Amino acid sequence: MKDNDINTIQFVLFKRRLTSEIRNYWYCKSSFEYSTRWWKDDDRYKECDSLTKWENDNCNPFNSIDISPKEYIELKDSVLYSIRCNTIINIVTAFETYLYYQSKHSIYLAPKIIEKSTFEIYAGELANSYTMKDQKEWLSELIVRKYIKNNSHREMIKKIDSLIKGGIYRSQEPLIERWCKKVLLRNALIHNSKLINEELIACWPDKYSNVGEKISLDDGDVIRTHSIAFELVKKMDIQFQRTVIKENDARLLARVSFLIDKNKSHQQIAVQVFHTLNYPITRDIVTSAIVYQEKSRAYIPDYNLLEDLIRNI
Repeated sequence: MKDNDINTIQFVLFKRRLTSEIRNYWYCKSSFEYSTRWWKDDDRYKECDSLTKWENDNCNPFNSIDISPKEYIELKDSVLYSIRCNTIINIVTAFETYLYYQSKHSIYLAPKIIEKSTFEIYAGELANSYTMKDQKEWLSELIVRKYIKNNSHREMIKKIDSLIKGGIYRSQEPLIERWCKKVLLRNALIHNSKLINEELIACWPDKYSNVGEKISLDDGDVIRTHSIAFELVKKMDIQFQRTVIKENDARLLARVSFLIDKNKSHQQIAVQVFHTLNYPITRDIVTSAIVYQEKSRAYIPDYNLLEDLIRNI
């Protein structure tokens, strides 16, 4: 099995978030499409001056937007624009969440990848580490927060690539550049009242030209943001899997599956892990992971996330 066939835990979680965001958008758009067709059929919208006046509709959700059917139809494009903006914002946030958790997880698994990194750790911070259940988790959290977080996406990817020696930054520079445009778009939607700013014009002159104008968006912007996010994360995930993760996620998921239900056979756990990660885990690896968990009772960072992942299979 090739590396690009295998998923990491964080990729599976990212894919679920991404799928949820894009489906929510199309769900809202299709709902508007159906409701508009219904109201316009035989000019039905002319028969009452409020959504709540239609038979049996004097209840939520209609009385929370107590406007006329005509106004409801007219506002469709405006509401969809807001949903479109939120979808793009949420997709970029899902990307950032993947970078955060995958970087933290990788440093936790292989602390030696930071041996050439230089940043200050203060005595007070070090003292606080002794109150943590797991100092490796404290260290990985600190490094991600200080070394990676609060950089531009380009810098975050570059720093992560340097840590894991994945070769992604140079090989995927055009894709990273396309993604950084989407991040600038997200920033303008949040921080510039959905208006075009100079940064958007500088990086995207063929699409945006006048500072202060409302940012125009269509379905294609949502589709492309989703597509680029998925493609870039998948390419990064392959490198995380190849250089750091290896069989570690499969072993970790086997431990979590065992803790959730200790009556499951090792074969059942192996099937469950394979179904989730597409990793060809053997019963011997499952047995080894379970024996380790039973003997060490090792703490599992972000256990709740992993438990939800297993329970939703």
